[in-house]
Amino acid sequence: MLCMPIVILIFLAFVSGCYTDPEPGSLQDTLARVVPEIIDTIPHDTEAFTQGLLYHNGFLYESTGKYGTSSLRKIDPSDGTILVNNRVPEVFAEGLAVYNGRFVQLTWRSQSALLYDTGSLAPVDTFSYRGEGWGLTTGAHHFIMSNGSDTLYFRDNAFMVTGAVQVTQDDKPLARLNELEYARGLVYANVWFSNYIFEIDLQTGSVLKYIDCTDLVKRAGAESEQDVLNGVAYDKARDIFYLTGKNWSTIFVVKIPRE
Repeated sequence: MLCMPIVILIFLAFVSGCYTDPEPGSLQDTLARVVPEIIDTIPHDTEAFTQGLLYHNGFLYESTGKYGTSSLRKIDPSDGTILVNNRVPEVFAEGLAVYNGRFVQLTWRSQSALLYDTGSLAPVDTFSYRGEGWGLTTGAHHFIMSNGSDTLYFRDNAFMVTGAVQVTQDDKPLARLNELEYARGLVYANVWFSNYIFEIDLQTGSVLKYIDCTDLVKRAGAESEQDVLNGVAYDKARDIFYLTGKNWSTIFVVKIPRE
């Protein structure tokens, strides 16, 4: 999420005192583990500080962050070509979702979400909210949003909070929930600074299994500690996921086992 090493250390020190972080050993002991099957790869712009990724009507859309370089992009999934690159340098852009003919792009600390027409990608409106924005996806009847804590928030079509659920792994809070994707009636959430995506039951908040993306991280050749897994999109028609990370050279097209 953040881009300054000192701030990262301070933030991690804070959350480690408040929440339980997932450790590989404990995960393997308590949760079902699956490994994504790579079926294809797509070139990815290494200058893209990925914050959100989604698949919509045959194209990938990506929200990239950092002040001065934030953007909303339309990408051809056949070859990674950036077809549209809308720059929003005045904000630190975050998660991305689509709803009712609009893309909704969160901002980190500006407490506003930017709305775009899905056809032209022209800005059309904004939503306001309190606190930080991290991940965003669209559920069956509402938005689902993360703010870096262990809680997912449900928002209506006016972006008002209508409910929340605490996410737990073995009855312990799972913190740093970041990029989100609603798929198969569940939420798939990346945890910031981990190599894992967690499959979450929205009714109970319980983690059902984790997707170990360690091999993808290695294949991506991340050059910085900031170049973490962050970007989850789902193509329902093909039952495939697109996974990438901050400044990665590759978007991975994968199958994630249901069991």
